[in-house]
Amino acid sequence: MMRRYMDNLKNVSLFATLNEKDIEIISKILFISTYAKGEIVFQEGEKGDSLYIVLKGQVKVCLYDEDGREYILAVIGKDGFFGELALIDELPRSANVIALENSELLIIRRNEFAKLLMENPAITVAILKVLSRRLREADERIKWLAFLSVEGRVLKYLLGVGEKEGIKVKDYVIIEKGPTQIEIASSCGCSRETVSRMVKSLVKKGILSVRKRQYTLNPVPPSF
Repeated sequence: MMRRYMDNLKNVSLFATLNEKDIEIISKILFISTYAKGEIVFQEGEKGDSLYIVLKGQVKVCLYDEDGREYILAVIGKDGFFGELALIDELPRSANVIALENSELLIIRRNEFAKLLMENPAITVAILKVLSRRLREADERIKWLAFLSVEGRVLKYLLGVGEKEGIKVKDYVIIEKGPTQIEIASSCGCSRETVSRMVKSLVKKGILSVRKRQYTLNPVPPSF
């Protein structure tokens, strides 16, 4: 029944290097679940036993500090995946995941996946490569959060959004429906007011142009 989602699996970076036969094998252990906007998919500290793939909609991965302030680690849309660590270890979830809009998620349980990996070494190797890349990306994020100024973090974040979702026109990158200042603040570890000041500073320096939620990223000076 789940074979109809084979094309979706091919678009997921975790499975992108697998052949048709391997994709078909994985499609047989999928099931689907729906989440309403604002619904919690799972919470930090919960037992994790599944990998999730976004079939439709969008979710955010976030943490909360002791004062209840939210820090967004990632926003994941169609063909993205999360919860992969649960397929490898049996530790609790390390973050919260909440649906940003009505979403449909494909789910793979750890027990079925572990059996599949034992029987298909090629799938195991391909997936380990993708997970290694994710760890490198996490290391990079930790570095820029630790060493960049707040202005640098805001710019780095917008450049990342532009790379994934922006439209490139010559040397410029246009983000049509960009993140809100609250979303930027949650991702950069600062307040909305600070983001507002940093955006104004970047505009003044000629690095950024803003019109409502449309961001235009101009070429960044080498000295920045």
